Amino acid sequence: MSKFKCLICGMTINLESYGLNSNTFIKRNQKDNIINCPFCGVGKIYLGDEKDIYEVDNSNLDTKTLKVLDNAMKFEVFNGEFYEEASKLAKDKAVRELFKDLKNIEFMHARIHKRLGGFENLPKLHKPDYTRHNTDKLLLEEAQKREEHAIAFYKKNSEIVCSDIIRDIFQALSDVEKQHEIITSSHPMKR
Repeated sequence: MSKFKCLICGMTINLESYGLNSNTFIKRNQKDNIINCPFCGVGKIYLGDEKDIYEVDNSNLDTKTLKVLDNAMKFEVFNGEFYEEASKLAKDKAVRELFKDLKNIEFMHARIHKRLGGFENLPKLHKPDYTRHNTDKLLLEEAQKREEHAIAFYKKNSEIVCSDIIRDIFQALSDVEKQHEIITSSHPMKR
């Protein structure tokens, strides 16, 4: 297996990492066929061997773009925290594992936005009580809503940002969220 670098999150994909977060992908990575970054979920076209990661000079970003990146970071932390709690509430082992993997991906998305915006820290948000989602079916329904909202967020805000690179990253992350929406909407525990 060759070593790859994700151009979106900057992480190195190798023999130890290619199988991480595999529950978040429709088609899973194989040792000889890496389809998605196991850290942020983006597709093969964003994986390279020696290329530089997508960067922006955040001092050149307008206030609207910085606000969108701040909101995107908070949004992804909020979803990551939901998945963290959902992984504790889920009854079925496969659903728990799915939520753990989704948590990892969403927090990586938040770190991408943090880097792009030049923010110092991920935000500390108020954690709601998710115990009203007291079945795996309800947790998966909530997950699906969050993924649909993420897709809409990236589509709407890609029209606002002042950077083509950020638009490309939003498209890449939206494609990841689309996989998550399919996985959460069609999960056998939802039936």
